[in-house]
Amino acid sequence: MTAYHSADPSQPRRGRVRRWLGKVLRGLIGEERTVEHRLILPVTRTTSRMETIVFTTPAKGDAYDFTVTVEVCLCATGQQTGEDLDSVLTHRLPDLVAEVKAAARPEARRHPIFRPGAAEPQVAAEIEAAVRQALVGVPDEQGTSLQAGTRVRVDMPEAVRDLQRQMIDEQVKLDARYEHSEQAALRLGELRDVWSKFIEDGLDKWNTPYAVHMAQQPAQTSATLFTLRKDRKEEAEKLVDVVAQVTVGTERMDLLDFAYATDSALRKTHELLGIVPPPAGGDSLFDTPQEQVG
Repeated sequence: MTAYHSADPSQPRRGRVRRWLGKVLRGLIGEERTVEHRLILPVTRTTSRMETIVFTTPAKGDAYDFTVTVEVCLCATGQQTGEDLDSVLTHRLPDLVAEVKAAARPEARRHPIFRPGAAEPQVAAEIEAAVRQALVGVPDEQGTSLQAGTRVRVDMPEAVRDLQRQMIDEQVKLDARYEHSEQAALRLGELRDVWSKFIEDGLDKWNTPYAVHMAQQPAQTSATLFTLRKDRKEEAEKLVDVVAQVTVGTERMDLLDFAYATDSALRKTHELLGIVPPPAGGDSLFDTPQEQVG
């Protein structure tokens, strides 16, 4: 007895034509996948090199030359081998060196030799622009991409540096001299105030000179005291002579002249001895005629 299976209407029929068409499609899809897997994409490589370019170029006036140091980082990117990319850099380097020197020369001539700091950023900008333009303006036949970064330093010659040192030394000396003069003026003002007070305090005292000498020369204290005693003795002798003259003169003076002479002698005595004169009373002989009248 033969069993028959009824076909499921929800499933597609699998006839001979359909099976053949499915086999062909699967073959085609399989071949395309094989071709895609067999494709080899090109490899991109990058080679870099650091070059230092040092040259001299005239400064303003053409009497001295700046020393310019340029550090160039060259990079080459392409599908060639590393050796080929390095050869491309070697081939382009002389042109870049010529462009760097040509760009630096006119800009450096605008700056004095003793102003390398002001010249450096300007020269660096000109060199960077020249290198960038040189790499863009000359295309590579093999499609190699070139990039470059630059760092620039500008220096003055040693002869000018020595002159600068001398000028700076002179400036430092002048500044130090001015500062010293200012400090001395301030100090003199302080000393003036101190000495003024010292003079005011000791001017009316007869022993001030001896005290100052003893303060400055402590080892000569005995000699100073001896001199003080000697001077006081001589002053006393002069005072005795004055009194004797006054006494002799009284014989030729009237009473009023004698009073005036006596008054002067007494005042001089007080001054020599350092004694404060007594206050003048209403009946004092020290009163002047005007005071007596008043």
